[in-house]
Amino acid sequence: MRPILAICIFLLLSACAGSGPGKAAADACVAEANQRLQGKTFDLDAAKLAASAAQEAGTTDIWHLSTPVVFDRGLASEFTQNFKCKARVDAGKANVISLEFIWAMEDLKLDESGAN
Repeated sequence: MRPILAICIFLLLSACAGSGPGKAAADACVAEANQRLQGKTFDLDAAKLAASAAQEAGTTDIWHLSTPVVFDRGLASEFTQNFKCKARVDAGKANVISLEFIWAMEDLKLDESGAN
């Protein structure tokens, strides 16, 4: 009987973790990224993005989220950037305030001849 109870509690807690302002902010950030990167091949982990949600100090409605985003996964042109998003969540509805794609310096392909 106890294993069944433990499984039920685990499932209940898992369901709760998938909701709330952090999840709403993550969903809004993913939707905005999809809109802005339309036509590009990219992959980001929405669950990791939601798990990274942290409230801005001194506010109750501003959330900061971040996760790596991989472009052209599996191709020779594959590269990774850090994706940062800031969203405001009011009454369960999230609006994106800002998006950032931060390049890793090692992913920049520089001209080997030294010419700019």
